[in-house]
This record gives sequence, C-alpha cells and structure tokens, in this order.
Amino acid sequence: MFARGKLTRARGGAALAACALAALALAGCSSGGSGATAQPSWAADLGPGVTVIPPGTASPGNGSPQEVMSGVVASITKGPISDFCKYEEPSQQSECSSTFSQLTTAQVASQLPTFKNYSLGYTAIDGDKALIGVTGTICVPDQIPQCFTNTDPAAIFDSGKTFEQLWSESADAPANAYSLSPAIKVNGSWYAYTVS
Repeated sequence: MFARGKLTRARGGAALAACALAALALAGCSSGGSGATAQPSWAADLGPGVTVIPPGTASPGNGSPQEVMSGVVASITKGPISDFCKYEEPSQQSECSSTFSQLTTAQVASQLPTFKNYSLGYTAIDGDKALIGVTGTICVPDQIPQCFTNTDPAAIFDSGKTFEQLWSESADAPANAYSLSPAIKVNGSWYAYTVS
C-alpha cells in the first residue's frame, strides 16, 4: 500500500515480517461501488476486463481485496497478531501460525510496521488477482529509510502501465517504498499474495 501493502515475513527464529498487504504494508477499500461510479481516466490503461474500485472503507475479512488489507492492518495495529495468518494464502497459514507461535511479543512488535493516517486507496481487480493502494505513512523497522508516505489514492495506478506490469512490479517492490499490495483469490476467498 503506502510502501507496499505488503509486509515482510520473517522465516524461522526471531525474525518475523509481515506477508503481503499490509504494507499486506498490507489497504482496505470499500467493498466496491455501484455500477454507476465513473471510472478514473487512467483505468483504461490497466487493460480490458480490469475492475477499478474507488477509495472507501472495508471491515476485515476475506470477501474482497479491500477486506484483506483492512484485516492485515487491523491484526497488526489492534491485534490479536495471530489474526494476521487468516489473511495469508491457505497454503502458507500453517507456517505463518508456527512462526508467530515461536516468537515473543517483543520480537513480534520489533518486526511489524506501523501505520499513521492509513486509508484505502484505489483497488484494481483482474480475475483472481488484485492490486490494492493505500494512503498514509508506513514505518518498517530495520529499513532505510524507515518510513514512507503516500497521499495519492491513485499513485502508481495512474502511471499508464497495464495491470500485469503493475502486478510484476509489486512482487519486486522494496519494503521501504510505496507500492501496491497484491492479493489473490483462492477457492472464492481473497488473501494477501506473498512471493516465496
């Protein structure tokens, strides 16, 4: 989202990071708009069949990409942190739960990003893939620079690139800079997409 809707996941031992969406710097938008909402001028550049959802709000859940982003951010900021694993792809949930169970509260807190003035930006959906934008400031421990801010809900989406180009870039984006957060639909539910 801001920096990337994706978190860095720590593997084994004391490292933890967050998996995708939340900055998964994991974002959560509204559950969508009515069909009457005009599309932004840049939406056509994303490609045919891509649905663009305007900024809004969403409750945590797996029913939409925006709900996933909201869930990731809520689990990090309000807890319980174990809820974070609900937003990981099903194939990664067991490993996520195992990693969290091996860490102390202090270790978890030292690895997680913080969010200030967080809001969902635009979301683009292409079939079973989604890219989620956010606004606000995200700070990621052990990164230089440690914090980044995005104030434009259409940032990166309005670059003139296709959805597939933006999807590829989101997978390679650094943790300490704003990027879109990827999500994927598995068996009818949405989850944060994490590159292994």
